[in-house]
Amino acid sequence: MCVTQGADDFSRTVGTVTYDQSGPPQQRRFFRAAVDFPVTVIVPGGELVMYGNAVDLSGGGLRVVTKNDLSAGQNVTLRFTLPDSDREMMVRARVVLSFFDAGKQQFAHGVAFTQIAAADQSAIVEYIHGLQQKARA
Repeated sequence: MCVTQGADDFSRTVGTVTYDQSGPPQQRRFFRAAVDFPVTVIVPGGELVMYGNAVDLSGGGLRVVTKNDLSAGQNVTLRFTLPDSDREMMVRARVVLSFFDAGKQQFAHGVAFTQIAAADQSAIVEYIHGLQQKARA
């Protein structure tokens, strides 16, 4: 299922989930989990490719740390594979927060998914649910 979320409209297609984030801020819709796996960040246009690590993940986005800075509002494509999976995900996203972590000497970027395959989003939500179940055990 593909969902495009706008301020006053919802439209459905098949294959991906697209979020219009130009409206007012909303509360988080997904649980978050601390993670640690590699992420490739592709900046369209100049085809800049950066490598980093995801440190926080939800069904709506992730936090990735890199050696390079990205500007808030920058559109990117993320490529990653969840731990214990062999399916690579490619997700379009927008940087919503970027800051320098002086202690780690790295940039941290909060990235919101803007276009994600419904199956990929479901896999992420299931992965986080599994992490939460392990944490409770």
